Amino acid sequence: MSTRLNTALIPGSDRPVVIGEYPYYRADPANWAGNLRKLRSLGVDVVSFYLPWRFHETGEGERRAFDFHGKTDPQRDVVALIGLAAEAGLTVLVKPGPFIHAEVQLGGLPDRLCGADHTPYRGLNGDLLTSQAKPLPSLLDPAVKEEVATWLRAVADEVVSPTAAPRGPVVALQLGNEGMSGDVHIAIDAQDASPAAREEFARWLSARGLADEAARTGDDLADWPSGLRLEWSRWSGEAIVGLWDWISDLFPAGPVRVANVPLARATGPDATIDAWAARHRALKGSRHLIGHTEWVGNPAQSSDAFATHLGEILLGDTDVLEANWGFTWDDETFAGPRTPLFNALLALTLGSTTVSVYTACAAGTWGELIDMDPDGLRAEGVDPALHAPPYCPGAPLAEAGGHNPTAESLRLLALFLDRHGAALAATRLDRDADLLVDRALAEAGAWQREGQTVLGELTEAVHEQLRDTHRLVGLRWLDAAAHRDAQDATGPLGVLRAGHPGASAVPGEVTVAAGVPAHGAVGGFVAGLATGAPRWTSVHRRAVALTRTGPDGTRLIGAFNPTGADDRITAADGDWAVDLPAGTAALAVCRDGSLLGWLATPTAPATPAVTLTWGGEQADTLRVTAS
Repeated sequence: MSTRLNTALIPGSDRPVVIGEYPYYRADPANWAGNLRKLRSLGVDVVSFYLPWRFHETGEGERRAFDFHGKTDPQRDVVALIGLAAEAGLTVLVKPGPFIHAEVQLGGLPDRLCGADHTPYRGLNGDLLTSQAKPLPSLLDPAVKEEVATWLRAVADEVVSPTAAPRGPVVALQLGNEGMSGDVHIAIDAQDASPAAREEFARWLSARGLADEAARTGDDLADWPSGLRLEWSRWSGEAIVGLWDWISDLFPAGPVRVANVPLARATGPDATIDAWAARHRALKGSRHLIGHTEWVGNPAQSSDAFATHLGEILLGDTDVLEANWGFTWDDETFAGPRTPLFNALLALTLGSTTVSVYTACAAGTWGELIDMDPDGLRAEGVDPALHAPPYCPGAPLAEAGGHNPTAESLRLLALFLDRHGAALAATRLDRDADLLVDRALAEAGAWQREGQTVLGELTEAVHEQLRDTHRLVGLRWLDAAAHRDAQDATGPLGVLRAGHPGASAVPGEVTVAAGVPAHGAVGGFVAGLATGAPRWTSVHRRAVALTRTGPDGTRLIGAFNPTGADDRITAADGDWAVDLPAGTAALAVCRDGSLLGWLATPTAPATPAVTLTWGGEQADTLRVTAS
């Protein structure tokens, strides 16, 4: 079995681990030690933090230097912060960028990199990649790479090397951010096509014997033949992995290398889910551990967001590296105890070995180097008031040490993982059928600009199958899983291939044209794939259940209601039932038919509570509570 994030971050861990983000560059250093101790007491196992380049750089020109020890400002003493994390019993994940986003001006890059002296990141479609309306640089520009190397070598020498495990608490290093500059989930024709990027693409083509195609990489996109566009789809992930590899080699051996790959919206005019999938072949094939971030809506409130999480976590097979625990920009429920726990339980049930709390601590102490340019925000249609202190107002911990409502959910989850996390980690997701998907569909679909792509239809169909017929169709890539072994076989196996529609006469296979809408063919195929008896039923077909089974008879039952009305789920044999008010979830653990314990999203004021009935009786005494 491949290494997962929990064992990389906590060697020897037999349960999911909790990662808490701590934005020290926004917090008063006088609060660091107390904040870290309280996060540990709430259940955080690993503290993560970005390092903003622009914040740690001091001086100009030949006098330019870096401060990681607080010589010029106590808030820059990240080495001391790492020591405080160790004292609090936390391991550390360091994220030095170079681009970090994190709602920091220019994603933490110095102003000069976004000026006229450096080549901008410009897509094949001609659009610039910007931050606060300023062009971000191409990280393939040699002059930019030289500056990036200077920054990252300083981090390696002064921060990582002295604190790396096993002598220190730094167990992991994140490469880039959401790709390199938040570009893993952008449209395929928006990826960096600056002169240096096109040269890299041409070299990649030439190395594969495609000299004629390499000669055309400098042409306008409108003149590119379809074959060259497909090669760009395949190269788009390789380009990001190449930069990850380059960054990784600047650091000492020891800390595990991880990368965060955002989920992509499954709907929209730019086929971003297909671009995400096309890049995933190279990303998952890299030598680094891949996690995902979840900024694609709220699964506790939106069926579309739920479907996106379901389909892409199944296809991506990744752990959570970043999830919202308190940002309220467009959804106030993220500051309440229900929503973050709902989303964490969904990810765990789908197989994540980590829980991400971003951020674990609200903070409101920062200066102009961190503050985002208000005019630049307005130019991008963003109200600067959204970025006023405190940062992440609904985080479990306030900077002054008080608990916010989401702290209840974090503590509940930590208690549940302490008691039942090992059992959860030993289980496998139950599927009623499996579908192997030809990645060529995504590589062509990434260029589709009209109608629903095959992957978009597939994501919707898998969710509809679960919701309406109470059966889960598992998803994997055909190139990554050509067949199932005996241990993994759970039901019918289907294959979705790119080709002439109806060309395949093999039972259990269907071919659809790549790059054009499937017009229901995928949905129909998925609907006919799993026909066995369902494990559960729901009264109103709003809520859904997912189950996991372990070799010792342990079973996990995850129940989720991502709608605005109540529902009730009942086991097919009638042994259990769970009542789920709108936007709630529950996770139960049993063995050989006996309930061991369960957890549910907290009850909101003036609303009904989640209830679990087991063997005809309410199971309140086995519910995990914070008291």
